[in-house]
Amino acid sequence: MSVLNLQQIMSSRFRTSAAADAQTKSLMEVLGLSTKAAVARLAIGRSLSLGAFNGEAVDAKGLEIPAASLFSQDDVTIWVGLILTHARSHGIALDGMDAFRSALRQHWHRGAAMLIDDWRSSGENFDQFVGTLVKRRADLPDVGTSARTQKPSAANVTSAEDQSSQLTKALGEIGVGAEVKGVVHGPRLSRYKVALRDVNQLDKLRKGLERLALAMSLRDMMPALGHGDEAKTVTIDIPRAPKSWTTASKIEFLEALGAVSGAGAELMVCPGMTVVGDPVLFDLRTAPHLLVGGATGQGKSVCVHAILSSLIVKHTPATLQLALMDPKRVEFSIYAKSRFLWRDEIAVGADAARETLRALVSEMDARYERMSELGVNNIGDLAAKGVRLPFIVACVDELADLIMQDRSVEAEIIRLAQMARAAGIHLILATQRPDAKTFSGLVRSNIPARIALTVQKASESQIILDEGGAEDLLGRGDMIVKLAGSSLVRAHGYYLTPGDVENIVAR
Repeated sequence: MSVLNLQQIMSSRFRTSAAADAQTKSLMEVLGLSTKAAVARLAIGRSLSLGAFNGEAVDAKGLEIPAASLFSQDDVTIWVGLILTHARSHGIALDGMDAFRSALRQHWHRGAAMLIDDWRSSGENFDQFVGTLVKRRADLPDVGTSARTQKPSAANVTSAEDQSSQLTKALGEIGVGAEVKGVVHGPRLSRYKVALRDVNQLDKLRKGLERLALAMSLRDMMPALGHGDEAKTVTIDIPRAPKSWTTASKIEFLEALGAVSGAGAELMVCPGMTVVGDPVLFDLRTAPHLLVGGATGQGKSVCVHAILSSLIVKHTPATLQLALMDPKRVEFSIYAKSRFLWRDEIAVGADAARETLRALVSEMDARYERMSELGVNNIGDLAAKGVRLPFIVACVDELADLIMQDRSVEAEIIRLAQMARAAGIHLILATQRPDAKTFSGLVRSNIPARIALTVQKASESQIILDEGGAEDLLGRGDMIVKLAGSSLVRAHGYYLTPGDVENIVAR
């Protein structure tokens, strides 16, 4: 370092903006930390995972702290190296102490705001927020890929305890003779391969899962039974304590989508990863419509953002348009300036949502007229004739609220669900209040793909999945994915922060 000297840095004092100073104090209270420096390190690290600064003017009116509090002699080289690498990657010249102070101040300012967003996104739940901080991996997509950490998979969960002997003993206590043949530790559950000594005991095992949970001291967490890959074997998924969970974030999300070839011809979405850490990917074209439901605070909104972000990552505005309807006026503001918006607006409120649904029906009819003129049956064949139209994905954030305010929208929704697929229009309907009054059998029968997050009652799981199970999920993005013609898939959602979504939407 010819223009920056480590000893000079360590003898300096640094300050952030007035806004970040206040946010840092709030975060000290949230985390129970006694120094601003501890929060500053978290904030700087958070900012380093993002791209270039947005040009916002950042004042220097926060209180100073000495570098010796912010860094130690052992780690100052690492921090300075990270800040320099980020600067070089975005064409910023750090040619002296003033430039270095400015860069550090901007990282602290931006990172503190992102941490506050993380806190709010966690529902101001301390355990969930701290878990996010502890488990978040290095996320530097704009800096390079050489230093990326390995994605959370079965091989990466080192803190998971092998409970094979406890499981064998517990199975014996409920009258099932079995032997554990292997285990795979996933993000939240451990999957045990179990060989039954007598296949006639399978029904006893199926009916005895609640007693098995009691025997293994799982408290209110339920094990899940599945088919094995060999004769006389089954799989038993055992939930682990939250302290051993791993959380997949933006980097794993983008890697999963990056492994999918092609762009523009499919509507690939990736809401989460399976019990053993593999991405859950499906094409919304074949779904062809999706219902997402779950109780408040269980990850429904994060799931919807992951689905919409998946589509944005794999498309351009020429191949995809998003018709977003926000009856509650709170969820989709992050997309307000997106180039992907259909008609360049978000339908906010029930009246605007109703008009958007009617406009989608008119668009569908116009596309069918065009297909009829050219003698084709779907949007793909229309493209082969030289008429390229973008897919339209219509998403209603809280369908229950919309239907309660205006029952007439149900007719438009049903018509779109029945006919819009061939015209390249697909629905995503989300709700935190699944009930028979707002989700009629006719609506549900025309929305074959379902994602259920944790719900409070088995009856709500029945509305979403047409069967129980979602009431036993673990919360915090735990979900069941049901696609037409496929078995149910247990999955854990990717955790995308508002800042992550904002960066993706800004493409």
